[in-house]
Amino acid sequence: MGFVNVLHRMFGEAVRNGRLLPLLVGREHVELSHLQFADDTVLFCPPEEETIKNYKRILRCFELMSGLSINYDKSSLIPINCDVQWVQRMCSVLGCKEASLPVKYLGIQLGANPRLVKTWKPIIEKVEEKLSLWKAKVLNKAGKLVLIKSVLNSLPVYYLSLYKMPKAVAEKLISLQRRFLWSKEDGRLGMAMIRWEVVQAPKKLGGLGVGDAMVRNAALLFKWWWRFSKEDCPLWKKVVCSCNNLNPSVMLSAQVLPTRGGHGRTSAKYSSRINE
Repeated sequence: MGFVNVLHRMFGEAVRNGRLLPLLVGREHVELSHLQFADDTVLFCPPEEETIKNYKRILRCFELMSGLSINYDKSSLIPINCDVQWVQRMCSVLGCKEASLPVKYLGIQLGANPRLVKTWKPIIEKVEEKLSLWKAKVLNKAGKLVLIKSVLNSLPVYYLSLYKMPKAVAEKLISLQRRFLWSKEDGRLGMAMIRWEVVQAPKKLGGLGVGDAMVRNAALLFKWWWRFSKEDCPLWKKVVCSCNNLNPSVMLSAQVLPTRGGHGRTSAKYSSRINE
């Protein structure tokens, strides 16, 4: 992590010296040059050839200084509204391949539309794999409940904390859970003994405590409201405020938020729709 911090400082110094032109985001022109998580680094820049060459030079200096090697075979240049020939030339300069959005990064699809069911396909496939019918044949009802809870709790938090789950996806997940819980030994669907609402309800309310992915999704999304009001002004908050013309010092509940399509404005009490 020490070397990663050095690379972060090298990029920051290059931006201050004018060697790198950062990407300007939103109305307030928030400067965005790079993001780092562990050993993954995302670089941002306008379509400016000298900036890209300077990124390459900084990375080479970092290699010589640290003894580490940048894996360009696993790196990609993702252009947005850029000339095709220019992109090919820049890929040659960097020694990497070209990619297009959406791309998978840290377990989520960057650039994918979260309103589409296909964006949630990895989640659905994971649940289908974990709750396969051959496992149901060797488990009693108590064992099935434990496995359903385990699978529900292991759903990728990135998806649920960043995107609002479409109703069709929630219904598909419930269908998989119902089929697994009530299936017979021969794999056929058996008779439901109690309503699914009771299965989802907490044990202290007389339910079986399976839980509801939609409720968990809403709770994780509301966490961002809390962070917006409590944190000073981290980079993510600056970008959100700049793109949506929000005041970072005023709570979201007291501000007017953009509608889903970006046309017109809506009051904060309907703001959960932005995450749909």
